[in-house]
Amino acid sequence: MTALSMTEPQPVPAAAPRSRIARWTSIAWLCAFLLFGLLVMSVSNADPDLWGHVTYGNEVIRDGHLHGTTTWSYAVDDYRWVNHENIAELVMAASDNFAGQTGLLLLKSLLTLLLLGLPVWAARRQGAGLLTCLVIVTLVSFNVSFHWLVRPHMFSYACAAALLAILTTGLPGAVTERGDDRPKWWLWLLPVLMCFWTNAHGGYLAGMAILTAWLGLDGIELLLRRDARLWPTIRHHALLIAVTAGACLINPYGLELHTWMLSSLGRPRPEICEWAPLPLFSVDGLPFLGLAAGTFLCLKKTDQTRRWPGLIVMGLLTWQAMKHHRHLPFVALIAAYLLAPHIESLVKQAFAWFAERTAARSPSSRPARKQPGLAGLVVAVIAIAGLSAAQFPRQATLNVDRGYYPVAAMQYMHQHRLGGKVLVTFNWAQYVLAVFSETSPDSRIAFDGRFRTCYPQSIIDMYFDFLLGDVPSDKRFRSADSGPFDATKALEYKSPDLVLIERGRRAAADVMRTVTDDWCLLYQDSLAELWGRRSVFDDATSPKYLAPAFRHTGDEPQVGSVPWPAIPKAPRTRLAFRTAVTVR
Repeated sequence: MTALSMTEPQPVPAAAPRSRIARWTSIAWLCAFLLFGLLVMSVSNADPDLWGHVTYGNEVIRDGHLHGTTTWSYAVDDYRWVNHENIAELVMAASDNFAGQTGLLLLKSLLTLLLLGLPVWAARRQGAGLLTCLVIVTLVSFNVSFHWLVRPHMFSYACAAALLAILTTGLPGAVTERGDDRPKWWLWLLPVLMCFWTNAHGGYLAGMAILTAWLGLDGIELLLRRDARLWPTIRHHALLIAVTAGACLINPYGLELHTWMLSSLGRPRPEICEWAPLPLFSVDGLPFLGLAAGTFLCLKKTDQTRRWPGLIVMGLLTWQAMKHHRHLPFVALIAAYLLAPHIESLVKQAFAWFAERTAARSPSSRPARKQPGLAGLVVAVIAIAGLSAAQFPRQATLNVDRGYYPVAAMQYMHQHRLGGKVLVTFNWAQYVLAVFSETSPDSRIAFDGRFRTCYPQSIIDMYFDFLLGDVPSDKRFRSADSGPFDATKALEYKSPDLVLIERGRRAAADVMRTVTDDWCLLYQDSLAELWGRRSVFDDATSPKYLAPAFRHTGDEPQVGSVPWPAIPKAPRTRLAFRTAVTVR
């Protein structure tokens, strides 16, 4: 070879441009998968507690400090309020102030992409292919979507995804064989994450349980293997857990938050449906059954090492999900990280089997494996465009279902200046107090979804006596210290002026029909009943007297939805009730 030829530039391989196309094709398909998961998880209905979270966050922004006692309730005076959702409420209030319902939906979408993107990133880091990533997105999105509303729980699940991403990539042997690596430095991001999580939502206790169990089992495995790294690892893990636990003390309540959380969790709450056992043969249970079957298949057929510490943690979370189906998202998330190499193993086995069958049928025409071409990129871009178009209606409006929330009843109350002390159905209370915060700031309610964070158990029992009736213990928890059952006590306690209930809440509706000497029906539609105290609204000498001509007791169907926040904006004058409801 001559010197001249040695200095001449070498030709670029023809495959180089195609490798760039392949890289962009992979990125495009990953984006399409995330948009698919976003579409599955974009349930755009308002959660019953959303109004309260935004209201409380706005009040902190306005006043410049946390409120230490119960607000907006006449049921308690200066009762300690341990709010474990402060950061979440501040972020939600800021999002609402920034762009209203659009801001809240944008916040939800960003957290959705984080929730789905982190396990996909971890899987790609382990060498997972596109089909494995699609399976992971499907697994997570269908098992989380039932509980994925605009509420502080979003922060818990996003933090759980971050916790598992740090653990599975930073802890040797968390997902694949241990090797000779030491724990990675980024495990020390966990104290910062847990400090944030502690101030965002009470689910941080699940995070601490996952962290402690996993690190503890990791140490036990080293002990059983008599590994020389046992004591350095034990010291590392013990220090990490101690620092992380200390970081959880950085909150407005200090140790009180944790003692209160443990005390509250020690008492059952069957009245709240998401704390009920997982209904396996239901719309919510079917994705879990699919997850269980897929997990069994992966672990049985995989050719990868099965790492038992993580699988034990997953088993414990599954047990909790069976008891309380609100924990199902944690199971889906840990499965997404742990099963990634096993899903990839099955995918490769399936492709190898298919290739063998194809070669056996036509051995002379076995095609050479090609990198993805431009056509794959074009199809991925088309998929992104189609998913984005399908996604747009769900991102445009945060719906308030008129068949679930008393939109028309609140409009009626606003038009006729009806306020004061209002005993209201539990699921509507935070919507009602948000309406009052803008239309009747002197009015108060009892009681609401803050539950034990700002109400003593005796008050909760008194109101559930009225709302739920004397039902079995698997339907409600009632403390023995609350005295005998009394369905009418809530109607006299601190003399409420109005009672707003669901017509379908038969226990409460039946009680109201036994006390008509003291209460009169002011408004009724197919969903809601509004009762007023006769001495206030049925006495012609009372300044709040509401003449029969202005009362409305019909059965108009409440159908359709209105945009959040559904706050009445009509003039507050006593006009005859109109069927058309104007909301903001």
